[in-house]
Amino acid sequence: MVNRLTSNRKWLDSYIPSIAGRVKEQGIDVVFDKDSDYDLMHIHIPMVLAYRVSCKNNNGNNAPIIFHGHMTEDTFVVGGKTKYFVRKWLKNLANKADIILCPSQYAAQYYRQLLPGKDVRQLNYGIDLGKYAYSDQDRQAFRQEYGIGDNETVVCSVGGLTLRKGVSEFSEVASCFPDMRFMWVGGSFHNKQSVKSLYGIISKENNTIMKDMPSNVMFTGYINNVPGALSASDIFFFPSRHETQGLALVEAAANRRPIVTRDLPVFREWLTHGCDCLMGSSEEEFNVCIRQLIDDPALMRRLGSAARRSAEKYHDIDMTSKRLGQIYNELLEM
Repeated sequence: MVNRLTSNRKWLDSYIPSIAGRVKEQGIDVVFDKDSDYDLMHIHIPMVLAYRVSCKNNNGNNAPIIFHGHMTEDTFVVGGKTKYFVRKWLKNLANKADIILCPSQYAAQYYRQLLPGKDVRQLNYGIDLGKYAYSDQDRQAFRQEYGIGDNETVVCSVGGLTLRKGVSEFSEVASCFPDMRFMWVGGSFHNKQSVKSLYGIISKENNTIMKDMPSNVMFTGYINNVPGALSASDIFFFPSRHETQGLALVEAAANRRPIVTRDLPVFREWLTHGCDCLMGSSEEEFNVCIRQLIDDPALMRRLGSAARRSAEKYHDIDMTSKRLGQIYNELLEM
């Protein structure tokens, strides 16, 4: 079997390689070569290659297709006219699939409304919980590498440098806490210039969000050592405006970081304000949440431990891979 995954998967690196390895343990071979023969195609990135390969599939191979529905038109910061074309593109590609697999009930509801009658299922993203566990050693090493003092309080966020991820809100909140370090981990979501240019055009994004940043904000760019960055931080702040699950939030929970996040329905599927995180809907509310944590170390520890338990309950990659293998075998036996 070939799982049609992009080989350029920078922003899904925490999910795709791990899930592929565990599916292989169930006797299902997974390869990334778009020219290989295959028994089943799994589309994760709905770009031009996925559409072209799916058309080829329909013309010469009747193998089943899974479309991973983790993007909507709201994934991009676009106007109404552009949203129409993004929605149409996603609809045409998803309609080719036998199963549309979504990482949240929020995303599943979107695709059920987009394509009534299609087989739409929900399966949480899973992560390697051990990989993202907190480590004192990782904390010290990361802080030393990036010149962060032992006594500095670090507020961290992880994600692409896009308006949708809340970079501007991150900057505004940072300006209210000049004595704390705010660290943004992540850069461009794709390293192919043509794809970045297309994304920038349809997202109406530009470099203005990077201007006039407070002096206490640092950017690491894209790094592989996300677990180290999380361990080096004291609070995880996730002001993203739209997600269909939010892998970075799952990783932070696994790292026992006390979480401050935007109050989005998709996060309420597995997180609860005051129990395993603090939620806000504006910069003012984010400020209050962060101040509440800084003033109450016991609350930080309690929320961090509860977040880890929620990650274990909902996002264990072993549970996700087992269910994914069952779905693969179901389609292969049709």
